[in-house]
Amino acid sequence: MMRMTDPILYLPCFDFLPHRQRPQHLLYQLSLLGFDVVYCNVTQNQERPFIRLNEHFVICQDIQALPRRTYTMWVSHGPYLDELHRFSHSLLVCDLADATVGPFAMFEPWQERKIKEADLVLCASELLFADASKHGDRALLVRNGAETELFKPAADKLGAPLYKEEEAVYLAGSTAPVIGFWGAVAGWLDWELIRYLAEKRPHYLFVFIGDISCPIPEALASMPNVRWLGDKEYESLPAYARQFDAAIIPFLKNELTEHANPIKMYEYLAAGLPVVSTDLREVLAHGDVVRVVPSGEHAAFAAQLDEALLSDRSQASVAARQEAASGHSWEQRARAVAEAIRQLSRIPG
Repeated sequence: MMRMTDPILYLPCFDFLPHRQRPQHLLYQLSLLGFDVVYCNVTQNQERPFIRLNEHFVICQDIQALPRRTYTMWVSHGPYLDELHRFSHSLLVCDLADATVGPFAMFEPWQERKIKEADLVLCASELLFADASKHGDRALLVRNGAETELFKPAADKLGAPLYKEEEAVYLAGSTAPVIGFWGAVAGWLDWELIRYLAEKRPHYLFVFIGDISCPIPEALASMPNVRWLGDKEYESLPAYARQFDAAIIPFLKNELTEHANPIKMYEYLAAGLPVVSTDLREVLAHGDVVRVVPSGEHAAFAAQLDEALLSDRSQASVAARQEAASGHSWEQRARAVAEAIRQLSRIPG
């Protein structure tokens, strides 16, 4: 049997369920590759300290119950660097998913330490990789991805019912063209663009899914063709995607979003959806399957959305987008991380 690394320990940043963000995806996929993973939830429950999801993946709900042993520490939340002295660890993996600017500026004091102290620095975008590479050769570019097989059935509008599809039809179904978005409803959304689209295309229904972490402008909150559905289970997103006719990434273009690699882009493509986005750096590389519009050009964005609905819904177009997404699965991302960890641990692949 091949010797594996010390168990990977992820200290609490957000609960494993019901959502999926970059750490959950990568760590779960690593468990499927044979790495033992202990994922600590923020929510603690001493009566049920451990929940096993598979042979190699355990959710910890009582940090005090963790076995005292040596771990491979995985840190995405910078302040946990100050807690590492409490744990014996053989390797430190630090993950850089976002730039520490704007709403994440409070984490700037730990960003350089994450890069300098780690044995391996995972970077979600080219700019994050460039920043980390200034401090040594420990950086690895590992962009975001999608659970491609989960989203693939969404493209078959007449296929077998999907998880929570009845709810999705009720909340997001319409005979009007449905323009969808999922992800954090936060300050990096371009509210002016969204309002322009809703006003100029009153016959389109705009559906937003995701945790609402900032005030929605009053005018948008009351528009009859815009629905704010709040958070939904990750596993229900394909059912919502099946209701969508196209999907959008209406982000402002700034330092934060230029460093970002939108997970939703890969998920939209995996679902076969036509996609229209503002011209974020990491989206531009996918201009063959995503309609990219310069930030601030609201009329052009609306025109591209019209064109996407008219021209991008053929079976060939859907297949092309899903084929593009197939090269960006979380499994593939995890395999790159697994190889890097094995090399650092001097374990043959």
